[in-house]
Amino acid sequence: MTADTFSSILNSDQVTAPTKKVLEQRLAENETVPVFFNQEEFDLLQSVCDCLLAQDTNNRLVNIAGIIDQRLNAKTGIGWRYNKLPADGTAYQTGLKGIAESVLLLHHKNFEALSPEEKNNLLKTVQQGNAPGETWKTFPAKLFFELMLTEATEQFYSYPKAQAEINYNGFADAKGWDVPQLKPEN
Repeated sequence: MTADTFSSILNSDQVTAPTKKVLEQRLAENETVPVFFNQEEFDLLQSVCDCLLAQDTNNRLVNIAGIIDQRLNAKTGIGWRYNKLPADGTAYQTGLKGIAESVLLLHHKNFEALSPEEKNNLLKTVQQGNAPGETWKTFPAKLFFELMLTEATEQFYSYPKAQAEINYNGFADAKGWDVPQLKPEN
């Protein structure tokens, strides 16, 4: 679906006003200056999210790190939380610290400087709970990875440009909710 097609559907009577408002707000969100994270944490989250969703860092479709940063700054939740993890903000900061430690221990450089294969392998060690570092001795790497991957995926596919990229038009919800009343049979 082209951007023009997406825009024409969004501005048609096929989309309810509440859905249109939410999608337009998402399109307006493109903050790249962190307000919750410090710059180093933000850059790492940005690089990790790009890796997780195979985004081109020079032509990023969705600024996932910016969306997560804004959500954490607003102190809003995602609707669920592992009871073994602290509040989302603390979980993200601790998990990112753990990733940074692991990268330094394994590669002696930062995450952004790794090759795509090295990034994937590093994230796989976090996902499997095998990443080295002091942070991971007391903080559940597997749960953090799942939290981060789940939110990154949800944020990516709820973003209008990503929906247009995969030709998703399920946001055109105006007609889908009209269900005729069934008449009882005698």
